[in-house]
Amino acid sequence: MNVTVYLSSRNNISPAFKKATAEVADGIGRMGAALVYGGSNAGQMHTLAATAKAAGAKIIGVIPEIFRHLADPLADRIIYTKDLGERKTALREMGDAYVALPGGIGTLDEVMSTLAEMTVSRNFDKKILLVNIDGVFDPLIAQLQKFAELGLASKEAVDSIVAVSSAGECIEKLKQLTK
Repeated sequence: MNVTVYLSSRNNISPAFKKATAEVADGIGRMGAALVYGGSNAGQMHTLAATAKAAGAKIIGVIPEIFRHLADPLADRIIYTKDLGERKTALREMGDAYVALPGGIGTLDEVMSTLAEMTVSRNFDKKILLVNIDGVFDPLIAQLQKFAELGLASKEAVDSIVAVSSAGECIEKLKQLTK
């Protein structure tokens, strides 16, 4: 199973977010899954890769050519893309499941692009797990539910987003998806 993880490349973030990153990464490795991620050696992206690799995961990084100098040497495979749009497509296409850890604008963009592609293709077989530490994704979840309530998004699309309250719960959901 390939697990695509969206997250912050920053390091100056809440200790709770850092802990969740390490726990999700460890769980992915222990599951015997491959990690697909943004490929950067910066901040939480590097922590994710290092922890997952130490736990036995194969690491696949996907990074725009312009950031070649930031490519994580820990990756077993690096895929260079021409831009962020191509990167999002590759991350999406390679994933069997998606996990979003707390992140900023890039993480939100990746989650919404994944959901939009699922909606356009009418394929909701895969899930997007939001690791909702300290309620970081509460506003997004509320907005998506409002879209469905108003008929602006399908319930099926919104239901493909699954909020989990901890890294442990995220790993348990991932295990269920592989059965």
